[in-house]
Amino acid sequence: MKILLTGFGQFGDFDTNPSTLVVEAFEMPGIQIRKAFFEVNQPAIDSRYNNILDSFQPDLILNIGLNAASGAINIETFAINSLKDSNHFMDNDKEIAFKTRLDTNSISQVVCDKGIPCIRSNYAGSYYCNYIFYQSLSWCSNNGGNALFIHIPFNSRLAAEICKEKKIAYPSLPLSMLIEALTLIIDEVSKEVPIS
Repeated sequence: MKILLTGFGQFGDFDTNPSTLVVEAFEMPGIQIRKAFFEVNQPAIDSRYNNILDSFQPDLILNIGLNAASGAINIETFAINSLKDSNHFMDNDKEIAFKTRLDTNSISQVVCDKGIPCIRSNYAGSYYCNYIFYQSLSWCSNNGGNALFIHIPFNSRLAAEICKEKKIAYPSLPLSMLIEALTLIIDEVSKEVPIS
């Protein structure tokens, strides 16, 4: 199985994005993994993403991003053809929305069953998390494979650093738990849609 993992760099006032920490730390024996990191802007994604997809030809794409307001992992179901920064459709010639072919209800349940808070979500936002997820689902519709967007909270150590420096408390989960959730998600997807 070939898996592409993506994370984002600095976001807003946050110098470190936990999606980068999770992707950097993740390993899974027996699986070919490619990791890619993007600045949080459209040119950074547009300049590299399709080339990475076309050259690697992943069976599964897992885009990972931060949801600073959530204390749970959110498994996104839909991506919409809209980008708030541009105030219009991203591409008038493409679908209004894409839905992942994977069962986000069962995936989130499996993660919860292991004691990790996780919920299905129907809205990936209207910024670059949604943007890269839309690109992933669009690519899969033409080339095969499957894609998910996984919104994660802060990892606990990073949340503690922010709390100390900025006196703001964000919900968080331990980094080890976020990595375990990613493993569970991949295992469940492999059962749902066997990938050679």
